[in-house]
Amino acid sequence: MTNIYDAIKEKENQIAIYQAQISGLQAEIEALRVAARILEGGGAPVSAETARPVAVQTVAANGADKTKRVWP
Repeated sequence: MTNIYDAIKEKENQIAIYQAQISGLQAEIEALRVAARILEGGGAPVSAETARPVAVQTVAANGADKTKRVWP
């Protein structure tokens, strides 16, 4: 029989992993959007404001803390 606290901890770990994967996918999507604009002739974002991360997020994945920048 699984201890309820162990089950909760396992679910929290799964959520943390999913959140890290989502953050990575969001960064890839943004990079693809920039590449698509360049290929369409629109160029990269001109404003320096759009090229800065809006937040810094620390996630724990596989026992190691990693810092990720969250882009708009």
